[in-house]
Amino acid sequence: MRRGILWLLISVAMLAGPGAAAAQEYVLGPEDVVAISIYLHPELERTLAIDAEGNITFPPIGNIKSAGLTPKQLGDKISEKLASYLRQTTSVTVTVKEYFSRSVYVQGAVTRPGRYGFERIPGLVEVIGQAGGALPAADLSRVEIVRKEGAGRRTLYANLAASLRDGSTTTLPALAPGDIITVPMGAVGGVGGALGEGVGVIGEVTKPGVYPVGPGQDLWSVLALAGGPTQNGDLSNVRIITREGLSQAVVKLNLKETLDRGKLRPQLVKAGDVVYVSSTAHSGVAQAFGGFQTLLAITRDILNIIVLEKVLNEHNTNP
Repeated sequence: MRRGILWLLISVAMLAGPGAAAAQEYVLGPEDVVAISIYLHPELERTLAIDAEGNITFPPIGNIKSAGLTPKQLGDKISEKLASYLRQTTSVTVTVKEYFSRSVYVQGAVTRPGRYGFERIPGLVEVIGQAGGALPAADLSRVEIVRKEGAGRRTLYANLAASLRDGSTTTLPALAPGDIITVPMGAVGGVGGALGEGVGVIGEVTKPGVYPVGPGQDLWSVLALAGGPTQNGDLSNVRIITREGLSQAVVKLNLKETLDRGKLRPQLVKAGDVVYVSSTAHSGVAQAFGGFQTLLAITRDILNIIVLEKVLNEHNTNP
């Protein structure tokens, strides 16, 4: 039965595809990534992310308001503005590479946890199929959907197993941009390298992942297991997301200052912590979520996800 459900998830998703035809032309939004092609001017071609204000920066024109336009409208707008630089009208083609303004996060017991963008967000079955389908030990009777509503969040539950068994998905909740979907594990089995068994290390490190820890484990040894910081790793801005009772706290550390003093002070970490090494290079929202996707692959802890999202957004607005 479980094997049949997995194949159904994958088959439906393959038929639907990530860019299932929409009833109307796609309207661009913040975080979408677009490829711009200029006829007879390959030197001007760019792949750009739309920023939080809805703009792209396209040389030699500068900032162009893009959110709220269709790809064709944006292409026409760029063509019109380029006419004063090229002294002629040229054809501009805009293609959406990443539909990040309409994306959801899939985590837990799926083959490929991560962030998935869609021209038109499909149903829950198709989205889990895009994540490679559920793992054999997944519990599809209680799939969680965490949705942002105003300043708060609401959790919905979906009995996907019952819907697939009955052959009807009409009772499943429709998905919205920004939803966090968690497919839990069943009572038996588990995901190798679950965060509860170790410390998650993400961001600007050589080998992001989950590393086992024992009592009295030091942060420096965990960073060493992760291969140390990359060239862009900012040791002056390291953060540890750790649980304190029923809530979580973010601890900020300046490890560079400790190194400069030549005396390594122990900083203990425990199973379930997430260590985030930020970047010295200015990076956009889409780049920062590279580390976010790594966390999705190693944890099923919703609270960690929400706290880390705030950490990344804070780092993006205050690099």
